[in-house]
Amino acid sequence: EIEARRVAQEEAKAEKLRIAEETKAKRAAEAEAKQQELAEKKRLQEEQAAKARASQQKKQEAVKTVSKAPRGATISLFGLGQTNDNSSSAASAAPGGIPTISQWRQERDGSITGVISGSSAFKNGDPITTSPIRGNAVGGSTVTTKSGSKYFLSDNGTPANNAKADQQAAAAEKKRLAEEKKAQQLEARRQAEEQRKQAAAAVAEKKRIESEKRAEAQLKKKKEQEAKALQAAKKQQAQAAVSQAKKGSTISLFGFGGGSDDSQTSASTASVRKSPTIQLQPPPKKAPTQQIKKATTAPNGIPTISGWKLNGDGSISGRISGSTNFKQGELI
Repeated sequence: EIEARRVAQEEAKAEKLRIAEETKAKRAAEAEAKQQELAEKKRLQEEQAAKARASQQKKQEAVKTVSKAPRGATISLFGLGQTNDNSSSAASAAPGGIPTISQWRQERDGSITGVISGSSAFKNGDPITTSPIRGNAVGGSTVTTKSGSKYFLSDNGTPANNAKADQQAAAAEKKRLAEEKKAQQLEARRQAEEQRKQAAAAVAEKKRIESEKRAEAQLKKKKEQEAKALQAAKKQQAQAAVSQAKKGSTISLFGFGGGSDDSQTSASTASVRKSPTIQLQPPPKKAPTQQIKKATTAPNGIPTISGWKLNGDGSISGRISGSTNFKQGELI
């Protein structure tokens, strides 16, 4: 489950990074397109200014020519003052090096769709659609697109109603911008929702880890309490067994106590160790005139502790003999 969550978080992070890169690339493309549009607009303005200067110069030349002409003389004003972008004079063939578009029609955005011939970039007969042109589309004339490409239009074409086409193109552009804005808003909302989900998942994961840590701490504390309770119970059992044992009897202290407090033993028993099964032998004392007969030797295989005493924690201190684990007379 933890691995699945980790994989999901990594996938969400990768998706977020991909969206950010796509958004960055989209913005860069939009910025580049805007720069190109501004450059094209500037170029058109420069062309219009140049044409206006040329037209003004021609008018000045015409005025100058007329003012200098003698009365009754015949002068030609052909070519003076004309400013049409595309040639309005009909021609039967394209100028050299300019492709021809036949069976053409002008689209609403001002572009030309038709069949091209005489082009080095297309095969003869290929259908194409140009970028929007400047000026009017007239059969038998050469037109120039906004990108600067030139094409000769044959006579068998259909020009568009420029005013209506401009309105429709403006409406289409407005619609496109609105749809693009709407898509950007939807994308922004989607990213915000994704970030909210990731934050909620991170909070939930943090709470889960904290809950697991608390549960582990509680379990550890419970085990420690149970161990302490078991230790206390064993200690009580050892104390009860020793207090009830008769002198000279054999008892088993295996598993009792679980540990001893060295501070409660006397200085003479500082290095005492425990033996699992022992026989208690009373310290030497004057024998009464009459006493009950007791065992004077330990059963076979059982060590003997002499000079013993019962400590406060229920353990036995004394000197051991007959043990395979200790030396004779060693203090335990």
